[in-house]
Amino acid sequence: MGVRYDMDKEEKQQLIEQKDGPAVDTAVESRHADTVKKDTRAKYNTFALLSIVFALAGWVILSFEGKLALAVSVISFILGCFGLKASTRTWRNTAITSIVASAVLMVVLSAFLIVIFVGLNSV
Repeated sequence: MGVRYDMDKEEKQQLIEQKDGPAVDTAVESRHADTVKKDTRAKYNTFALLSIVFALAGWVILSFEGKLALAVSVISFILGCFGLKASTRTWRNTAITSIVASAVLMVVLSAFLIVIFVGLNSV
């Protein structure tokens, strides 16, 4: 298919519309996409908030019951993973913070419980 250099603007526009479909305003479309994207990702903000609450609760529960604190930290870790899809950077940072806090709690408690159980069972 050869290129015609003698086309005027209207013919070029018609050719483009036939090839790609009707022309749309991409600025309006991208703004709409950003709004929809933020609206769909806004529900993950609650996961980030719940994950930090559960992480703090896990550290508080640690002073009373170790196994319950381990379970709460696992829940906090899972909620934090879902919270990573939050709409703003602040909420994502909150989710990352709760993931780190709950992971530290899980590692410390798991190591402690394994050492206690292995140590007591070997005697």
